[in-house]
Parts: sequence; structure tokens; C-alpha cells
Amino acid sequence: MVSHLETKKLIITVKKMKAASGSKNLILTAPVYLVVFSAFFDTHAQMPVLAPFASSLGATPFVLGIVVGVYSLFNMAGNFAGGATIDRKGWKTPLFIGLIGATLLLLLYTTAQAPYHLVLIRAGHGFLGGFLVPSALACLTIGGSKGESRFYGSRLAFFGATIGLAAVTGPMVAGIIAGRFGFAPVYLILAVVMAVSTIVAARFFRDQAGCSSYPEAPGLNLFTLFKRQKMLTAFICALGTMGSTGTLASFLPTRAAAIGMGHAETGALFATFALVAIFVQMLWPRKLKPLLKSDSRGCMLGLLLLASALSMAAFATSPAAMFSSLAIYGTGFGFSFQGMLGLVISDSDESWRGRAIGIFFAVYSLGVAVVPPVSGLIWQHQQAIFPFYTAAAFALVSFFLVVKRNG
Repeated sequence: MVSHLETKKLIITVKKMKAASGSKNLILTAPVYLVVFSAFFDTHAQMPVLAPFASSLGATPFVLGIVVGVYSLFNMAGNFAGGATIDRKGWKTPLFIGLIGATLLLLLYTTAQAPYHLVLIRAGHGFLGGFLVPSALACLTIGGSKGESRFYGSRLAFFGATIGLAAVTGPMVAGIIAGRFGFAPVYLILAVVMAVSTIVAARFFRDQAGCSSYPEAPGLNLFTLFKRQKMLTAFICALGTMGSTGTLASFLPTRAAAIGMGHAETGALFATFALVAIFVQMLWPRKLKPLLKSDSRGCMLGLLLLASALSMAAFATSPAAMFSSLAIYGTGFGFSFQGMLGLVISDSDESWRGRAIGIFFAVYSLGVAVVPPVSGLIWQHQQAIFPFYTAAAFALVSFFLVVKRNG
């Protein structure tokens, strides 16, 4: 018979092996998270500088809207193209297309002399940037051994947390650099960050196949895809989540200023949202998802919290109330983001997962491109309806659609 002491030693040994395996898994995927960080650091760092940069080149409000919107439009096209390339060629080819292309285009920003230059650069940047994130997510969830599937939960958690980290640091770094040195150095720094990611990825992924196991990728009918319950739930959640988040990013400074909060405090509000979202996502795979028992419930709870937080922020009359609402928003975003990622991965086959991921991120971008302008337009004509109310209503509609889809 095995003694109690021997059994205890065996349990300890197994735990150590699992811990070592998890550490090895994180080390092997660390370059992917660097790519994800670079991609979203690039996106978020431009938030505080793009509008003043375009205005300094003589952009009218209408042209400024085009400069901002053209990125999302072409990013959706890049998501579709990147997803299709992943299924045909594997994740490595589109990953490096995105990395090299984004690096070169970030350098081109420094040469812009007129608003239309920015429009063209933003279009190319959006398209090639659309290859990056789907490729990185595909790298984390396609082509591994069967035993690696147990790491998908933690990989998605780190994926979301990395995005949150970029959201915290990007605007802060860009704001400091632009304030001291001007706009061009911001884009030079972003180009350097992207170039470093490219070099690191080339070094670490050199010996990895990164090739598709399905050279003749099966056809994928979009209508069939939308009939899949989990996938459609993820798409609905993406629209509600990113429509709300885009509106928050666009109009939070206005709302904060209305109650006497300065630029530093507004930055702290964004940081509160991002840090809470990171914390929730890191807890998701081991603590929170077992409590909710499904990704769909994470989406439902997340959307409900997002709508509640936006309503609170619209009514808030003090900094304390604003910080509380942003903490709730971060909690909701963490639930929603991890829920919809889990649904996309679990409801897609590896032979067409690249396209599923590409379509998901296209819908993700669509929410950002559509809801903030609509919210702003409604507010322009009806001053009593602040954009947060419209975004909260949109999140609630998404919540009820998800509930209806999932009984």
C-alpha cells in the first residue's frame, strides 16, 4: 500500500510539474503578448494626440472625423483579410505582414504635411494593423498539442490583461512625449516599439512552423456562422461592449470636465477602468468563470454592468461617483471581454478559426466605428440625451439579445 506521506509527496510533485508547465507555457507565448501590447499601445497612444495633430495640419472637424473613422473602416477590411490568410497560410505570414507594415506606416506619420496625408496613412495603418491581433490570437489558440488546450483560459486572460496594460500606458506616454517634444517623436517611439516587437517575434518564431494544417481551407458561409449560438452571442456582445467603450473614450473627458475634473483626474479615470478590467480578467479563468459556469453568462453580466456604469457616470456629480462608475465599468468590461473571447474560441474549428477571429474583430471595430458617432449626433440634436445614455441603451439592447439567444 502507498503510505500517506508518499501520496502527499506525489501530489506535491504533480503540482510542481503543473506549475513548471504553466511557466514554460507563459515563456513560449510571451513574444505574442509583446505583439499584442505593441498593437494596442499604438492604438491607445494615438488617442490624445491624433486630433490635435490633424488640427495642426489644417484639418476641419469633418476631415478630422474622416481621419479618425477611416482607420476603423480599413481595420475591419484588414481583419477579414487577415483571418482568411490565417486559414490558408497560417498565423505567421499575416503576423509579420502586420508588424512590418505597421512599423513603416508609423514612420510615415512623421512625414505628413497635409490632412489628406493623414487620411491615406490612417487607411493603410488600419488595414495592415487589422492583420496583427487576429494573428496573435490565432497563434495562442491554433496548432498546439491537445494538452495545450488547458492553457487557453489563462492565455485569453493574459491576452485581455495585456490590452488593458496598453490602454493604461499608451495615452499617458504619448501625452507626456507630445507635450514636451511635439507630435513626430510620438510616432517615432511607436515605430521603435513596433520594430522591437518585429525583431523579437522573428527571433522567437523562427523555428515555429506557424503554417496552416489546412492548406485547402474549407468554405465558410457567413450566414451559417451567424446561426451558431455561441458565435452570434459573441458578435452581439462585441457590438455592445465596444460601442459602449468607444463612446466612453470619446465623451468621458467632456463629462469629467462638466463636474470640474482636470486632465490628470480624467487620465486617472481611464486608468481605473483599465486596471480593474485587468484584475477581473486575470481572475476569470480560475475564479470567476467557475462561479458563472459559462462564457455566455460572463457576457450577460458584463453588458449589464457596462450599462449600469454608463448611467451612473451620466448622473455623477462628484469625482468619487465618477471613479466608482469607472470601476464598475472596468469590472463589466473584464467579464464581457473574456466571455466573448471564450465563445469565439470554443465555437470555432481550427480549420476556420482564423476567419472566425477576423470576423469577430471586424464586428469589434464596427461597434467602435458606429455607436460613438450616433451617440454624439443624438446629443447634438437633443442636449438632454448625453452620449452615455445612448451607449447604455445600446448595451442593454445587446444584453437582452444575448439573454434571448441563451434562454
